[in-house]
Amino acid sequence: MKDMRHASRNEGTCVNRVIRRRILGQAISAATLVALALPALAQEPLAPTLDKWRPKPGVYAEPGKNFQSNCDESGGLIIDLGGKSVSGYEWICDVKKITDLGPGSLKVDMVCDDYNLAQNLNPRDPNWANRKFNEVIFIKRLDAAAISVQKSLNGKLKDSPWRAAYCPLKTQRALAEATLRAKAEAKQKAEEAKRKAEEELTLKSAHPQDGVYAAVGADFEDRCTRFSDTVVAFARKSIVTASNKCDIRRTRVQLPDTVRVDAACTLRAPSDPEAVSVQDPNTIQDRENLMFKKIDDRTVILWIIKDGHFTGGGRKLSYCSDQVQRAYAGQRRTSKQTRN
Repeated sequence: MKDMRHASRNEGTCVNRVIRRRILGQAISAATLVALALPALAQEPLAPTLDKWRPKPGVYAEPGKNFQSNCDESGGLIIDLGGKSVSGYEWICDVKKITDLGPGSLKVDMVCDDYNLAQNLNPRDPNWANRKFNEVIFIKRLDAAAISVQKSLNGKLKDSPWRAAYCPLKTQRALAEATLRAKAEAKQKAEEAKRKAEEELTLKSAHPQDGVYAAVGADFEDRCTRFSDTVVAFARKSIVTASNKCDIRRTRVQLPDTVRVDAACTLRAPSDPEAVSVQDPNTIQDRENLMFKKIDDRTVILWIIKDGHFTGGGRKLSYCSDQVQRAYAGQRRTSKQTRN
């Protein structure tokens, strides 16, 4: 085969059959696939007009002993001018302009990804996979099922035109159905990724912001400057309450403004008679022993579970001043450097 299959002959190609299937999926538009799947339309080729002839969308291959295998493996040429795509073995192009040269004759200007060409031109280029090529392809109608094709390589017409025949309808349908399934799977994965992203956003918006907090009251500023009340650090999976140091194992958004936490907690001052321990999550059915309710960006209510239930109305905590936050961050950096 000519220029259309030059990449299949390049030594050391790094792109496998999975990529070829991906190229097929990009090459055939949904509307084209539906048309291919309908026997009535497939059995009745579109009658070309003299001034606006377009090749039938689908897979083409060079006639000969490898014709059927090239069709089945998408090793020939895939044309979908309606979907603005032309592709071949390990290359794919976006159609930018179609020029009618005469009855049944076209010139198509394209911007292409060509994996092997990019590597061969400059194998040391770290961005070779992102390189684009401006190419043209000339397509001429030979008969109802065959066309003449000549494509440039790196912008130059190096090879002579070659004959491409339309692959059997059975092959077209099989490839179309496979591509539709791939599109459906891709859509499902995209929807799942979007759902997870939305869940993560909800989770983050429900979390109180990390930093130093203290209970509202006369000694609020003193508690802030001594970092002696509550330090929230979801990013580090840590929460320090007035009595406990907790390692976060799991969080769950119960309501848009409420986060429940499964944490392993230990008393900071076991000898303090006023210290209140957090119940071991292993003794709780849902394993959640802390709960934050976010009032606004600087105010939260913290509950801890003791004796099987959240205690009272919780502790109302306010976010300390920016000066305190900077001082705490500086202390952590110094402490970390000392440990290292």
